[in-house]
Amino acid sequence: MRKRWGVLLVVLGCLVWVGIWGNGIQTLKTSSASVAKAAGMHLPLVGRRESAHATPIESIVQPRSLQRTYYYHFAKGVDPDFKPLFDKAISVYNETGIVNLVAGKPTTFQNGLTFFIYEKEMPRANFLELGEGGPEIKHGLSYRTPSLNLARAGLNVTYPAGQETSVAIHKIGHALGLDHSKDHTSVMYPIDQGHMKLSPGDIKALKLIYTGQMK
Repeated sequence: MRKRWGVLLVVLGCLVWVGIWGNGIQTLKTSSASVAKAAGMHLPLVGRRESAHATPIESIVQPRSLQRTYYYHFAKGVDPDFKPLFDKAISVYNETGIVNLVAGKPTTFQNGLTFFIYEKEMPRANFLELGEGGPEIKHGLSYRTPSLNLARAGLNVTYPAGQETSVAIHKIGHALGLDHSKDHTSVMYPIDQGHMKLSPGDIKALKLIYTGQMK
């Protein structure tokens, strides 16, 4: 009889211990989330449950590693008729105050952005390549030396759809480090929606890249 009571007491003790341990784990999880929120910490843009409207960042771009000023120029062969498309797109990004796109060619230690046009017919009627380009990162020799971005942004002028300012805005977004978004209101949505201004998710991602902040 004593043996049975002993076994029963051991089982009850284990159940109580498990209950305390489980509550402890839950408390730790809650505390971690509270601390992160209080400290203003942000989880990565990719993989968050709250990221439905977030704009991801190109994998080769590291936040706070790039200078905010870019010197841009047009490649040879760009028809003057297409330059206004890029000019309007440039103004969209300059109006954010986050980046500064300045006409001119970069020096050795400055970010550069080259605009170009090309013609390319697509074999499949259900898919049109409206442009290409993106960031080209050159990392500094030490942690004190900022990385450089010698980016490119081009429009496929074979199709009328590739001759839209919204497409130029999208391509410049890639050049500056923004990746494709699942948000239909984002200029980085893979299919052109005709948007002429950045979404809140686009702005947050741009701030994270160039200031390390999202607010």
